[in-house]
Amino acid sequence: MNTYPFFKQIVVVFLICMMSIGVFSIVYADGHEMEGEAAEEMPMEEKPNITGWFQIDVDSLGTYFLVGASHPLSGGISFDSNIYVNGHLGEFDMGITFPAIANDSMALLLTPMLGVGFNYTSPDGPYALYPQIFAILPAGKIFGFHWTISTISSIFDDESINEVYNRTYITYALNDTVAIGPQFESVLGLGDKGGLWALNFGARLNIGYGKGNTLGLYVGYETEKGEDDTGLTGRMNFTRRW
Repeated sequence: MNTYPFFKQIVVVFLICMMSIGVFSIVYADGHEMEGEAAEEMPMEEKPNITGWFQIDVDSLGTYFLVGASHPLSGGISFDSNIYVNGHLGEFDMGITFPAIANDSMALLLTPMLGVGFNYTSPDGPYALYPQIFAILPAGKIFGFHWTISTISSIFDDESINEVYNRTYITYALNDTVAIGPQFESVLGLGDKGGLWALNFGARLNIGYGKGNTLGLYVGYETEKGEDDTGLTGRMNFTRRW
């Protein structure tokens, strides 16, 4: 008996419930955090702002878009969400950001998230789950970024192979406009049919394109390349924050 269709239905119901609870919690908090005496004492302009961002990327996966937002809660903790769109593929992620380290010289922000992906070419529910974690390290002129994301698709399709992707870079700001540094990426397939699918390293250049805008350029060398390939790879992205 094939249990995957039934399991898909359970996962869909569970994800809808979790997303509904998360969204309701944010809306409820936004609507009630100013009640009582605190509302009388705190000017409206001091209410924490919801920040957002938009990004367009071009790399080996094609051209895709990401949009996200951060809802401040308390104690430096925020509720974060974003979507990923690549053609007919879509992903929705939810998570919490909290400061592991916070002082005058540096901070280490961690964001564990869980995402669900859909293939909208057919009404067949989700096709993968995406547990992931982000680590952000702003420290003066130094900025560190790490992202690990797992693609868990075997729970929906027993023929698929799960994988883990890693991206890490550290940049140093030469001035207010330009930052440079090394970058490393890898893709690891899990299970008997898995293996090291990609491993590349190179240099990253971030260029400021006005307030809240960044153009990112990455040029790397892929070690897991074909015999006739040069190994030259990379990525271009544009990010807008507000």
